[in-house]
Amino acid sequence: MMSERVVTYTPSGPTIKAFHQSDAFVRGIMGPIGSGKSTACVIEILRRAQQQQPSADGVRRSRWAIIRNSYPELKTTTLKTWADWCPPEFGKLTMDSPIKHVIRTAELDIEVLFMALDREEDARKLLSLELTGAWINEAREIEKPILDALTGRVGRYPSKNQGGATWSGIILDTNPADTESWWYKLAEQETPEGWEFFQQPAGDGPDAENLENLPTKYYERARAGKDEDWIKVYVRGGYGFLMEGKAVYPMYRDRTHVNELTPVEDAPLFIGVDFGLTPAAVIGQKLVDGRWYILDELVSEDCGIVRFSELLTAYIAKHYTDFEIEHGWGDPAGTQRVQTDERTALDMLKEHTGWKWSPAPSNDFTLRREVVVGALNRMVDGNPGFQLSPKCSTLRKGFVGGYNFKSIRSNSGQYHERPLKNRFSHPHDALQYLLLGGGEHYVVMNWIKRRGRKPAMAVGMDYDVFSTS
Repeated sequence: MMSERVVTYTPSGPTIKAFHQSDAFVRGIMGPIGSGKSTACVIEILRRAQQQQPSADGVRRSRWAIIRNSYPELKTTTLKTWADWCPPEFGKLTMDSPIKHVIRTAELDIEVLFMALDREEDARKLLSLELTGAWINEAREIEKPILDALTGRVGRYPSKNQGGATWSGIILDTNPADTESWWYKLAEQETPEGWEFFQQPAGDGPDAENLENLPTKYYERARAGKDEDWIKVYVRGGYGFLMEGKAVYPMYRDRTHVNELTPVEDAPLFIGVDFGLTPAAVIGQKLVDGRWYILDELVSEDCGIVRFSELLTAYIAKHYTDFEIEHGWGDPAGTQRVQTDERTALDMLKEHTGWKWSPAPSNDFTLRREVVVGALNRMVDGNPGFQLSPKCSTLRKGFVGGYNFKSIRSNSGQYHERPLKNRFSHPHDALQYLLLGGGEHYVVMNWIKRRGRKPAMAVGMDYDVFSTS
């Protein structure tokens, strides 16, 4: 049981004040770096916990989930912000999985779960939770199905026989997303009933918030040496797309690899598919000279494999009526049987599309990456061996930085070994399965064999045939 402690807090601007005053079921706040968004969310949890009506024994009970996209960010950033206001000794903090902070006084019983959710299996962790509310920190990095799942888990604690939750819902904070993100669509285009979004003013403008808690000339120093896109997003708090981390394919050149493509007659179509909460398909052709035409993509949100199979079949029927689907390849994990009816995801694809499907030859990330690297670096009679249609907008943004290795620590120069799981990674996984199934893994393995190297050493194939240096 913690000792009594007074937390003194004043909203750092009118936007944050309005955020606190809102009772919306889902509330999101977006703004520049350093604008006090995360602190506001911590305070909001504490405030709502104190406003919870007491149970019959006089105790105000609440349970909260605090979510980040990955464990390193959860531990080094989100948990640190929480600890600034609720240090470990302010209750009992356990670092098990999930991390849990329990705060108890004579009148309060607050349980806070810290969770990293970026994969389908992570989302399943939510299914058994009974929460009062949740906070998604840096929400632009979280898949929307995570948010969708959470909406059904909040408001369930305390139970009805304990008086129920006085307020329940989900709060979100984020640095600015891009205009194709789920955040933009919900905040600016189709805001659901009972949801509310707040956008803070520019950090370098006359109405900037939280300046009293920042170092002198914070935004002036942050701007120095940055390009206009970075300043637009992180200083002015506007929507935009920026390359984050280290690009998975630094040899990609948008001007070289993107072209208006017309499907080649009499050449069959191949498809690569990634499963999970956000299934994605990539449609392409392999020409007789070895070049790849990546013609199209189909990216979904919160979609089961049966529904996705139906969407994909309808899409092909509408846009590629005169073309035969020769083969499709999926994530080898799709050979695992579903517990409900013993069928695999690939079985379901076969049943609902009528096409031939196989697991991709490998799920080793090094090999998956190298098959794309090899195609990107290939030249055939003066033409790029890999050409991408501008219709593939998600793949394209992934190539220019959305699909990336995230930094382990800011400015450390060290990166995670696998790409960040986000909305760009799913179609890129599908692309890798497409090229693997289409025979590119033989090219890579032959390259390794000719040089007498082990497959694990193939990581360094980053030469760039398009470089002018």
